[in-house]
Amino acid sequence: MNTSVSIGRSQDFRLCRALLVYGKSDYNGFPSRHPFVVVHDVVHDGDNPRLAEGRLVTPDALREMMGNLGQSVPIEILPDRILVRTADTLVWWMPASIQVMFFSDHGGDTTLAEMNGKQYPHPPLIFKASGSHLSVRALAENKRPEGKTVMHMAPYWNCAENGVVCTGSMRIPREKSVLAIEGWETAFFQSEFTHANGTRTKHPKGLVGLWKSLRGKRTFPVRHLLAVKQTLSEFVNPHD
Repeated sequence: MNTSVSIGRSQDFRLCRALLVYGKSDYNGFPSRHPFVVVHDVVHDGDNPRLAEGRLVTPDALREMMGNLGQSVPIEILPDRILVRTADTLVWWMPASIQVMFFSDHGGDTTLAEMNGKQYPHPPLIFKASGSHLSVRALAENKRPEGKTVMHMAPYWNCAENGVVCTGSMRIPREKSVLAIEGWETAFFQSEFTHANGTRTKHPKGLVGLWKSLRGKRTFPVRHLLAVKQTLSEFVNPHD
């Protein structure tokens, strides 16, 4: 098979190799679990190309290939808040802070209307941005976490049990470098929290009661955080 493309002048490209990805048949919501990659040379017998015997592709070879495709990680100075940086994933922590929050009062809820647009204290957080997806967890201690640090449920609306944020109309940063962390944080806190489904706090009156009690306060009470059976390493690598 030959392919013609225009890159300043016409050139012919010939199919020479094929990569096949193998993984377990039980996907559990993931494209593949514990995959490995095999490369095959393509043998051309007239108009009928076929695959030759395959050989296992090493991680180093894959990284080199991604670099040639322009998908390598750029050289950057990493701030202390960065925990993980790969070509498509960024994980960082955010110290405890005070942020304005916006709550949806489309249903005429006077309580949410009174809470909307006010300042609230927030626990230290862990964010993970991968492609256009954002996940968040909370920390019990206001310090840089380690691999074995236990994660806590982020006490927010619009978050699934696994930490994935429903971004909705959130403005997703297009920047893929570490400069994107500020954009992700701004997008998260300036979005409108619309539905408080699920149990994400130990507060006896739930999420509404929690944030109502924190209006105008300076410190988030971490005793209200709900721990999950997940470490930072497991949050970063959910496939394992």
